[in-house]
Amino acid sequence: MRHGNGGRRNEARFAMRYLLTKQAIRLYVWIGILVTVIVVPCSLYLTHRFSAYAYTQMSEFQQDRIAQTASRTDFLLSKLKAYSLNMYEDRTIRDWLQADRNLPLANMEALQIVSSYMATEPFLKRVYLVNRSTRAVLDSAVGVVPFEQFADPAMLNRLETDPPAFLQFFPHRLGEATYPAMLVPATPARKAENGYLAVLLDREALQAFLLENNERLGTEIWILDEQDRPVLGEREAVPAIGVLEESRASAERGTEAAAERGEERPFLNRAPLASQAWTVVSRSDLRTFRQQAESFRNGILGGSGLVLLCLLAAAFWNSRRVIRPFRSLAEQVSTRLSAEPDKGPHRPLPGDEYRILKDGIEWLATSVDEMKGSLQAAFPLAKAEYMRQWVLQGRVNQSVRNDAVAASGLAGRETLFLAVLKIDRYGQWAESVDMHARRQRKEAIARIAEETLASGGAGCEAVDLAGDHLVLLLGYDGEWQALLQLLERAKRRIAARTGLGVTIALSDRKHREDDLRAAYDVCLELAKLRFLGGEDRIYTEADYETYANLLQPLPEPKTLEHLIVAVKAGRTEELAERLGELFGPMAAMRYSECRVRLTVILFTIMKEFDSLSALQKVDGIDRQLDRFSTLAELRDWLHAELLLVMEQLGSRKSLERKDRLVEEMKVYLQARLQDPLLAAEDVADHISLSVKYARRLFQDIQGVTLSGYLLDLRIRKVKELLVTTSLPVAEIGEQSGFLTRSHFFTAFKKATGMTPSQYREHAAGKREEEAG
Repeated sequence: MRHGNGGRRNEARFAMRYLLTKQAIRLYVWIGILVTVIVVPCSLYLTHRFSAYAYTQMSEFQQDRIAQTASRTDFLLSKLKAYSLNMYEDRTIRDWLQADRNLPLANMEALQIVSSYMATEPFLKRVYLVNRSTRAVLDSAVGVVPFEQFADPAMLNRLETDPPAFLQFFPHRLGEATYPAMLVPATPARKAENGYLAVLLDREALQAFLLENNERLGTEIWILDEQDRPVLGEREAVPAIGVLEESRASAERGTEAAAERGEERPFLNRAPLASQAWTVVSRSDLRTFRQQAESFRNGILGGSGLVLLCLLAAAFWNSRRVIRPFRSLAEQVSTRLSAEPDKGPHRPLPGDEYRILKDGIEWLATSVDEMKGSLQAAFPLAKAEYMRQWVLQGRVNQSVRNDAVAASGLAGRETLFLAVLKIDRYGQWAESVDMHARRQRKEAIARIAEETLASGGAGCEAVDLAGDHLVLLLGYDGEWQALLQLLERAKRRIAARTGLGVTIALSDRKHREDDLRAAYDVCLELAKLRFLGGEDRIYTEADYETYANLLQPLPEPKTLEHLIVAVKAGRTEELAERLGELFGPMAAMRYSECRVRLTVILFTIMKEFDSLSALQKVDGIDRQLDRFSTLAELRDWLHAELLLVMEQLGSRKSLERKDRLVEEMKVYLQARLQDPLLAAEDVADHISLSVKYARRLFQDIQGVTLSGYLLDLRIRKVKELLVTTSLPVAEIGEQSGFLTRSHFFTAFKKATGMTPSQYREHAAGKREEEAG
């Protein structure tokens, strides 16, 4: 019985192996056919296109080359014409040509001049001076001879029967050789002259300089005259005139077609000269070029065949092993599903790979949905991050701005307003509650403002910058007065529901691409104007001019600055001394001037210490000044208030409050991380401490400097964006609060040892390894 069961088990195992083998062979055959169908036609097409492209490029190359030869020939012939004219205009030569007697001394001088000209121009082979009056010829090769003894009677015959054309070279035969020659003078009227200068050019030198024949490539070049006679080049190898009359376009097409048929048809090109009725002709034999092209084509076909064999071998290997990876994957999915019994609708059967993989895909889809829900839950945080970045940087790139607008109630608004809601008596209230309660109360203020403005048709988004105020971005298309009424209504509701008063400052209408940071800075200053007059109203940019005119700089700004430093440092004796320096000169001033100076002094002090409860009871500087009848009373009151501020600062520095202060610094740094101008001075002002003490306190508690902690926050922000987004590196630096690109790259390289791009690539590679 056991033997029978074992035999059936072996038979089933053999059948399974046979089935897997058949599947592997079938998969291999299909892959082989697919690869062959792709590789072979592509290789043939590439070789065909290469041949056509190579022949076309060869033709264009030869045409460009012949055009360059024609241009160079034109230049050289023009130069030789000018040189011959200069020789003809030489005074000694002119005198010899126009003489009516044969003088030995004149002959000697003319011969010397001709020799000197020929010595400076290598392309001159021979020069004749012909004087028809004396019937004598000065030959540069033999000297002065009479017409009857002249060795070149054909030149004299040409002068008699065919006057020279205007500055044109012509083929002239002398003995067994032919030379390009020219006669001077030559005028358009072709008048006969008594004296002529004839120049014969060195044909071998011209051919060596102008005609670049290439025997290896089978290229030959000629220069033909107007009758298609060779002027330069091998006369015996001149191509047939009928062939040269073919157009270049038909020659190219014929060459390509002939190459495809295996014919030996050459490239023929011609280019006319601009200064001479001559033509430059080239012929290139295709034999060498065809051999190279065929060698390259065979290399492509051979390489394609080798690639095909490698692909077929890889396909065979893959088809033999394709079943095993699927089985391994199914086992891994089965193990994971066993660890997550609540993830699948039912348990898969053992060995049923299809159902295992199907359940695994369903579980993956469920996990993706859960992840999507988590991302949606975290979306408000991302939106708040975008809004803070927009306000603190003023201008951001278009993608960040569009994301922020699309995710908020500002969608579709091209213009908007910026408002600052400053919490009244923030310092007194903040000391009575903890940080969590403060955050909850500010969120409530933001929701009330958004709901109230939305009820009036305004889009609104609140931004918390971790200070004593909130920023509202408003999209509103209605009337200005209606917007002011909506803000007044929001102000009343905030006071009724939270028990906190707010002072509101509103900017003018801004475009979405304007600098919001500038508008934010202006509104933040405007929100502090209530210190001046105590008016409970909404301040606008129209009030800023009054504010700027009122707060003229003091004649002794250093004294006021030293007073504030003394308060923060807790130096009571210096406090009294500085108050005396400020109030002493005011005793001799007029009342109006004295009141303005007192307003500036009190406003500056209250701005510096507005988060402390000691000055929160002051409700308007003008009302406060009206309470005192003498400067002495005001000075005593201010001295007492500043002593209370010093005591309050001292209590802030106590041991039990240090952790809380440092935590407030960290929250403030995190909220304003995108601000590239954020500095230690801003953090110290936020918690009303001196910069020196704030730095020392932070380092004592955290073990790192304030600036170092801020840089570390920004580096961590950069790393997060590099790994989780595909934003450009420069944009990531801006979003992380780096002021310049050079500082960004230097700081990141120093902190990580890699550039941002290298870090992104390293992180991507690490994720791929973990996934593998």
